[in-house]
Amino acid sequence: MNRRKRKAIWGMVLLLLLMGWVQSSGAASGQGSAVPQPGSMGPGQSSKAESSQEEKPAEKGVAQCSSYTVPIEIMDGARRTPQVILSIDKISSGSPHFRAFVTAVTEHVAARMTKENLCVDSTDSNKRSLLQFVNWPLANYYGDEPLVSVPPLDARPSSGCRISSPWIDLVFERKPILSIRAIVRWNDRQLLADQAVLAGARNVPPGVAMPLKRSEYAHFLTEYANSEIRGEPAAKPIEERIPPDMLWLFRHSWQSTRGGGFGPSLREAKKKGADGYTKLVNALIDRCFDSDGAALHYSTILDAADLVPLEYKIDTLTR
Repeated sequence: MNRRKRKAIWGMVLLLLLMGWVQSSGAASGQGSAVPQPGSMGPGQSSKAESSQEEKPAEKGVAQCSSYTVPIEIMDGARRTPQVILSIDKISSGSPHFRAFVTAVTEHVAARMTKENLCVDSTDSNKRSLLQFVNWPLANYYGDEPLVSVPPLDARPSSGCRISSPWIDLVFERKPILSIRAIVRWNDRQLLADQAVLAGARNVPPGVAMPLKRSEYAHFLTEYANSEIRGEPAAKPIEERIPPDMLWLFRHSWQSTRGGGFGPSLREAKKKGADGYTKLVNALIDRCFDSDGAALHYSTILDAADLVPLEYKIDTLTR
């Protein structure tokens, strides 16, 4: 075989080997590579690798809580025998505004906890957290015994907030163990005291307006009926004989002392003031969450003037 033929044969062998290597390398790149080639995906398509890369930021984020709900305890002083209950469903159907109040405040706290991803699912955090709701009627209509109350909160958070007010006492601690404790009052007399202040009364005592005794309520009712309805003379002005909150209720009422007394007007006051009262409490909770290490004190509705919703002021009790 001459040199020219051997050269041609070796050329063909090299060409065949080269073609086989190209095919094998192409198959390897198509089957073994997990990285897609540029332009290989159609519109709206993505590879598994891209999907996993897109999901990684969520996995690296803050872990989600199993519970943002703070335990609650409800002390219903409006009953003849005060009860302590642990569920909104157990609230008497005769207290619709109180039930709505507890529901709204509980949901608002849970929403704030969720927003900031504050978990109360640990054992320590759960033990230290509690929303205590107190339902106080205007008076103890069953006797002169004081109504059920809750011991005041005395914690001093270093990282969080403390609020002291007639409507809610709140202690919120972010570190070292997250906790939130609150005494939340649904207080008929506080509603009336707020209305008296908003109407211009200057002699409303600061602080929490405590429920009246049955004998006190009866006395004020008699004093007003004798002076304002029957026109009987008295040694002192009526403003010195009846507290301003009760005087506001009596003077804004449309009915006489016959029948149910001023009960219908009180129910109308609660109906009209419930939404504003609830919004005020939720606004105080927001202020606490937005403060760091602050101790906030409110004595009257004027101290919280920037938080009071416009609809809270009641101008008339006529239906």
